[in-house]
Amino acid sequence: MPHDPALVRSLRLIGESHDSITNLGSAEHVAVQESTLAALLDGQYDGELTIDELLAHGDHGLGTLNGLDGELVIVDGEAWRAGADGSVTRVSGSSLTPFAVVTRFGEADGSIVSEGLLNDNLLKRIDALLPGQSGNAVIRIDGNFDRIHARSVPRQTPPYRALAEVANDMVEWTWHDLKATVVGFRFETAAAGVEVVGHHLHVLSADRKRAGHVLGCDLRSGSIKVELINELHVELPSGLELPDPKRFDGDEVVRIIESE
Repeated sequence: MPHDPALVRSLRLIGESHDSITNLGSAEHVAVQESTLAALLDGQYDGELTIDELLAHGDHGLGTLNGLDGELVIVDGEAWRAGADGSVTRVSGSSLTPFAVVTRFGEADGSIVSEGLLNDNLLKRIDALLPGQSGNAVIRIDGNFDRIHARSVPRQTPPYRALAEVANDMVEWTWHDLKATVVGFRFETAAAGVEVVGHHLHVLSADRKRAGHVLGCDLRSGSIKVELINELHVELPSGLELPDPKRFDGDEVVRIIESE
């Protein structure tokens, strides 16, 4: 299973079978993931892990559902689906996911925002909360947003197309004056192919009527919390291995994920 030594130094990366991942407990600073970003990019949209199995390892996270059926956002132990038709629905525990990552959110370092932060400055404030050179973290933002630009993706049917092709069908929205929670992760470049590099954020509104993958957001007021991730356990479906990060162009992957 090839991997970059730099990733191991900053993040303990562990490949797991389905049986071993289901027997794994939950702990702060530890994330559990179903499959890899590389597999999702290749159009592997069917998973082995159920939402109940996923939630056994964490109460905050994000991902998608089988068939690439919308955006998955997990807040306070509840899993929600943002459909491409704009619907937001609670996800059943028996639903399967081909790609998702969760962690147990603990007593995180935080920052109160009262002066308003446009998207670029918001991301800089998140990074400023990370100690030293550590860059792998779970993120939670609660507050009032002047603007949130988000998207979702329609469910796919076999034979599945690669994600780069599906990106052309993604649906986008822009919401204003929205009270919401944004959750997500930040991973270093060495995690390319395993995870989304940089800031990967999903949103769920307070009234549970709007949700999706965040393309950009401006925070008027609220709180930002980050907590370091020291371990990432990846459930590898049969025949799948951890990818070599050197195979992936980070900018190209971001273009596909953000579809802009």
